[in-house]
Amino acid sequence: MKRALATLALLLVGVGCSSSTQPLRVVMAAPPPRDDGKSANGDVGKGGSEHSAALEQLKIGVSDGRSDKQNSIRVPLPDAEHWTRVRFWGVPSLVGFRYGKEHHAIVAAFITHVDDNTVQGACSKSFEVLAGPMMEAFDVDVKHDAPIAVMWNKVPGAAKVAPVPIDIDPVIARTATVAARESYAAAYATYPAWGKDACLVVGVAIPARDDEPRAKDVRDRFAKEVLPNVTVLTKDEPKERF
Repeated sequence: MKRALATLALLLVGVGCSSSTQPLRVVMAAPPPRDDGKSANGDVGKGGSEHSAALEQLKIGVSDGRSDKQNSIRVPLPDAEHWTRVRFWGVPSLVGFRYGKEHHAIVAAFITHVDDNTVQGACSKSFEVLAGPMMEAFDVDVKHDAPIAVMWNKVPGAAKVAPVPIDIDPVIARTATVAARESYAAAYATYPAWGKDACLVVGVAIPARDDEPRAKDVRDRFAKEVLPNVTVLTKDEPKERF
């Protein structure tokens, strides 16, 4: 799980520019500029007041559900209208979202497969296997905060579908490579979503960019309000990856 979470931050955000911890800046909450949906290119990695204001907006923004292209899951995202659906180059995913073109936060969902997704830890271990190759390329230090255990309602309101226990693991992941040093507040959960062998992985990564306290606040909101309320919309596993 430790390796998987660190890699989630790398998979979702990528290696950003250098950063260090600075005093908490005073800003007003504000959504990022309108996203044109094009590749971010050099826009990724900028911090400063705009990043802090975007994080403040994520702390207070009203949540609304956003679905993937196949309408197979719904994720309740704060300030939902300012998230844009994106792809991650070289990493097939069910869906990805970025908050602003400068990637103030990233949410992604993946599907893995196991022999029996009801076995405790099986889904988390399968994501570690998926993430393993990326870990070999980066020097990542991970600090865990207290995990959150919740009962997940796969289909809310369905009397015949009993809730299942899932764990949500919030961390701070710090990269230290020749190219860059950056820290991310990240959290993810795995769900026994379809049949007996398919696992859904949903995670969030927020780059600190000199504002780690706010990044952690946003992560904690996702861990408490978003990840426990992911909804599966289809009976069968979606087939396409993007």
